[in-house]
Amino acid sequence: MKPIELLKMHRVIAISWISCLTFFSYNAAAQPELGECDREVEEVSINQFKRAQKAWEQKNQREIKRNLDLAIRSDEYNYHALYYLGEYHSRTGDLRITEAVWMRLMDICPDYKGDVIFKLGVILLENGQYDKGIEFLERYTTHPEREKRLVKQAKMIIDETDLIERLKSNPMPFDPKPLAHICTEDDEYLAVVSPDGEMCFFTRRSEKRDKYGGPAVDKKIVKEVFSMARIRPDGTFGKGGELPSPFNEGLNEGGPSIDAANRELYFTVCERDKEGYQNCDIYFSQRTGEYWSVPESVGDNINKPDSWESQPSISPNAHKLYFASNRKGGKGGIDIYVSHRNEDGSWGDPQNLGSTINTPKDEKSPFVHSDGQTLYFSSNGHPGLGGFDVYYSKYDGVEWGTPENIGYPINTEEDDLGLTVDLDGKTGYFSSNTLKGKGGWDIFYFDMPDAIQPEKVTLVKGRLVDEYDQPELDAELEIKNINTKESQRVRVDETTGEFAAVVTREPDVDHIVTVKKKGAAFSSRFLAGDLQTSLVSADLEVRDIIKGEEYRLNDITFETNSFDLDRIAKAVIEEFIVFLENNPNVNVEIQGHTDNIGSDGDNLLLSKNRARVVYEYMLANGIAKSRLQHDGFGAKKPIASNDTESGRAQNRRTVFVIR
Repeated sequence: MKPIELLKMHRVIAISWISCLTFFSYNAAAQPELGECDREVEEVSINQFKRAQKAWEQKNQREIKRNLDLAIRSDEYNYHALYYLGEYHSRTGDLRITEAVWMRLMDICPDYKGDVIFKLGVILLENGQYDKGIEFLERYTTHPEREKRLVKQAKMIIDETDLIERLKSNPMPFDPKPLAHICTEDDEYLAVVSPDGEMCFFTRRSEKRDKYGGPAVDKKIVKEVFSMARIRPDGTFGKGGELPSPFNEGLNEGGPSIDAANRELYFTVCERDKEGYQNCDIYFSQRTGEYWSVPESVGDNINKPDSWESQPSISPNAHKLYFASNRKGGKGGIDIYVSHRNEDGSWGDPQNLGSTINTPKDEKSPFVHSDGQTLYFSSNGHPGLGGFDVYYSKYDGVEWGTPENIGYPINTEEDDLGLTVDLDGKTGYFSSNTLKGKGGWDIFYFDMPDAIQPEKVTLVKGRLVDEYDQPELDAELEIKNINTKESQRVRVDETTGEFAAVVTREPDVDHIVTVKKKGAAFSSRFLAGDLQTSLVSADLEVRDIIKGEEYRLNDITFETNSFDLDRIAKAVIEEFIVFLENNPNVNVEIQGHTDNIGSDGDNLLLSKNRARVVYEYMLANGIAKSRLQHDGFGAKKPIASNDTESGRAQNRRTVFVIR
């Protein structure tokens, strides 16, 4: 016996298939096609059934019912009359009676008609008879009279009911809470948290009485504003407020998405034309310093006058733009598309994500996580619990994987839409007007179960500055995967020198960030794959190559009293070797320095050994001996005070000096 709530969910699925029954029920004067059975029937019952058929042609429902009842009363084994009576009651919505009549028909003639087996299976599910309904649907899939179309539908129903049983039997932990301070008595919805967790963008809608309309006027003024809240020192978001100009100036913005650098904000703008059609398009605004540019359309190749483009989701490094559209040529009603960024910054022609993601029904609310390879979206076309469910799919570098339902009770038989996930993948956000919150619509958050979390990532943020701590505008940044040697360029803010990029965090996959500028010295930061944090600050300095100047080799560290090179040190040295290969006229001296803990003699020897192992590793990897020197100075050349741990950490360093 299945739990009551499980049967309720099965009935939700079955209801979506009841339209199948209407198709088979009589339509106008169309006669149901009779089946076959070898059993003898009384003549009087046959004649009464013929009168029922005549009444069917005449659409005389009272006579249909009366003559069918008489036929069955005359011979309870009149299989044709039982079939017609079931059709009659299925058309009028009396599915309990249809079930009883057709179950009797199956007892008399188990193979009377193939589609009766299919329809009876659907009706049994609708009436709460889960096991029996599945039994009849499975029986239909191998029936000699089966139709390919109905077999496909039967298997889909079986899959959906099996999915419901599995999801309901293994509920996900789910304890949603409203976002304190942001949630008010007004409506708050369509929220997204910036990858660095510093900002939450959302829409706030308020209804206020028209104070100029007089005491007898009930009309309310609805104000909908594009809003933003900042994180507070205690780790919670403030109440937030209306975004200033150039936003909220009549464009009706909402549904935002922001890149990892907090530099590009994408959102939906909806406007009604003269005929009353509300067309939605995707716009964007770019931040330079503290100012946002006037919103612009992402381009006519994405936004169409005769279709709805909405719900943008920008990839973390702003290379791909995902969105939902009902444009012509899709797989269903609303599909999810992706556009790739061109070299000039414009967006390429949208590509449908294909039939793995998109179905003949609707897919919307795409959200690509900062890992760039986990897509969350809503669909009423994939097997689910009812209405729109939320799914996720993983990208393997070539194609998107089969979508997985994120589970019950996160998904319900109602429409579930608009899930977004924070950088570390541990917190999900959605909007609801059915859960208990502060007002009507509120923004809720919950702990993401491990099974539906995205891949682990690290957001690298920092500033690229010159030796005077001013923004460096002429250099480029590169992030390289140490394992695959694949690299990507990182955009730098032209005004502030700020940069941000996201890399996948895997235990055995390291990355290194390096400065690329002609005539500039080597400068890098190492990103270990086994980092336990999702946010890393990595400021980098750009300095010209000048003879006699000292430059630090970041992230080359040693265990106490050790001069063994670990994997991090080797990776940094290897990247430094690439720099020397690209600058064949540069010769360097590797120098080791320590803090003042320990004796001078021990520190001097240790620093010399540390410089020596770096020197030897470079020799072994192709740098000519004539270009290299090495030395150690112990604690003789501090660059900070040795009275504090932070100062001593600065003094324990490996550097190179241009010779």
